[in-house]
Amino acid sequence: MKKFHPLSWGSFWLVFSLIGMLVLPVSTALILVPSVNKAVFSLPPGTLILSVFMGACWGVGSVMFGKAVNYVGLSLTYGISMGLGAVVGSLMPLFVMEKLPGMVAVLTIITGTLVMAFGVVLISCAGMLRDKESEGKEIKEMKGKFKTGLIFAILNGLFTALLNIGYAKAMPSAQAAIEMGVLPRNASIVPWVIVLFGGMAVNVAYAVYLLIKKGACREFIQKKNLPGFAWALATAVMWFAALMLYGQGAALMGKYGTVVGWTMFLALSLVVSNIWGLKSGEWTGFRKPRLIMMAGNGILLLSWLILGFANYLIE
Repeated sequence: MKKFHPLSWGSFWLVFSLIGMLVLPVSTALILVPSVNKAVFSLPPGTLILSVFMGACWGVGSVMFGKAVNYVGLSLTYGISMGLGAVVGSLMPLFVMEKLPGMVAVLTIITGTLVMAFGVVLISCAGMLRDKESEGKEIKEMKGKFKTGLIFAILNGLFTALLNIGYAKAMPSAQAAIEMGVLPRNASIVPWVIVLFGGMAVNVAYAVYLLIKKGACREFIQKKNLPGFAWALATAVMWFAALMLYGQGAALMGKYGTVVGWTMFLALSLVVSNIWGLKSGEWTGFRKPRLIMMAGNGILLLSWLILGFANYLIE
């Protein structure tokens, strides 16, 4: 996502949204699920609309994420988003289920989720401390934009959770595909088609708005922008591949895969992103922030083990 120049952000985001949220999910579903349309429309109309709506809310949140980064910085925004997204996105599907697992398993899931949130808090603090040391100023000096950015970050975290909640809500469509003879892990693609359609609509609309506003539509016919389009395509493929693999993993984990797997997915993705940050030199010269960040990653890995044990208890 850092390599889209000389494209404008709107052009990059339009290609990414169309490919990653529409073309890839639908084409993959058509390959893995022969009667994908029957599986999708097996959902009651109210559930189908609600799942698409939750995907659209997530789309709004992804726009807010970019705004929040500009106002309060990447560290604080990412920390709030990951923390709220993990806690709400995993616990809400758990508590709306008709039948809960045993009390020990529930308490273990809650413990693992809260441990993950604590790790995110530590990493966020490390990022804020690094920003303070590098820029020599407090984030509060951003005047009135701080409160606005904080609200955007919180809303983004809640809307990020809706992506998983909408996915869990649409899971009966995967069950319908399984009843047609599709493997459970392959059937997990069907709910993504439903939820991501809502997210695609919002993101594409926003990208088109930016293109029209800035008069950048001609970028699509300029040869110099081909590398940017290639990176947009690569980003879309990797982004969707991550979600698809999460869905397959959640299916293999069993009935509560969307509960346990979601937090594990976010925790491990944050660990990997921090490893890339270390490799690229983002923490070079910041000894104390780096130590706090590494401690936070250790706690994230601990939460991963706790949640894995929780899924073992459920089995």
